[in-house]
Amino acid sequence: MDSEKVAIIESLIFASKGIQKEKILEIAQVSEKDFDDIVKILEQKYNLNNESGIELRNIDGFFKFFTKKKYAIYIEKIIKRRSLNTLTTSQLEIVILLASKKKATKRQIDEIRGKDSTNILKQLLMSGVVKRRKSGRSYIYSLTDTFKEETFIEELLDELGGVHFDTERSQNDIEKDNGKQ
Repeated sequence: MDSEKVAIIESLIFASKGIQKEKILEIAQVSEKDFDDIVKILEQKYNLNNESGIELRNIDGFFKFFTKKKYAIYIEKIIKRRSLNTLTTSQLEIVILLASKKKATKRQIDEIRGKDSTNILKQLLMSGVVKRRKSGRSYIYSLTDTFKEETFIEELLDELGGVHFDTERSQNDIEKDNGKQ
């Protein structure tokens, strides 16, 4: 493999806060096969190397370098980390729901919680925990990237085995709620 291509892709991933494969292919002008081969090289260089403190991850189609979990206690000393303890129980319910489902409408959140979430969602929006985007006649809520990075909420849920909500609604219901079907 051309070491220049490896270095280009490595630098793109390093400089970004998460970059999609398609964007890398476009910028670096490499084929998908070359990209996949380079990712394997980078994973071997970082993920499988005990002498490296960082690893390459693909999260929801975004490639990004992260500190390995075993070094998190050192990183916490220099990086401001938001604590989940600052959230109320109701806020934490919504955060965990969004961390596990990735996105949900207010209606879905209310159905799962069994009560209105308007004021709590406003608080979470104002504090930078949650973001929303308009889709049809409603909003789709998700956690902000900053909050996810500061709390490691997704990694924490993965370590705990994930979360499952008993609901009959599917991901397709988001589109139905917004008139896309």
